[in-house]
Amino acid sequence: MSPDIEIELHKKYPKILGYINEDGSYRTRLWGFQCGDGWHQLIDTLCASIQARAEATGVEVQVTQVKEKFGALRFYIQGGDDHIAGMIDLGEELSSKICEVCGKPGQKKNTQGWLITRCDAHTPT
Repeated sequence: MSPDIEIELHKKYPKILGYINEDGSYRTRLWGFQCGDGWHQLIDTLCASIQARAEATGVEVQVTQVKEKFGALRFYIQGGDDHIAGMIDLGEELSSKICEVCGKPGQKKNTQGWLITRCDAHTPT
């Protein structure tokens, strides 16, 4: 994911993602977002929902890793509750129908032994 989008997400969701220090460095357990920009809206919505749940209930939750694996989003946390786990399950399932590059409808495809989720325009030939 592009650095600009990562910084935007960190600023919007400091309770679950951590903070951006004055010098631009991260203060978080998150290793960065290891996926394409096409999932930005999905991740933004998921983070908003998780942070709202944490604020409403007081449950502690920290995002530790966000990446693509086997053509779908993987969203790892420490803490949380069953409700948050359900949100994450739904987000991961939805990602397998969204192009990781552009965010348009896509599908899982096997390309040279790798599973990816892409629209027709972004499927490697």
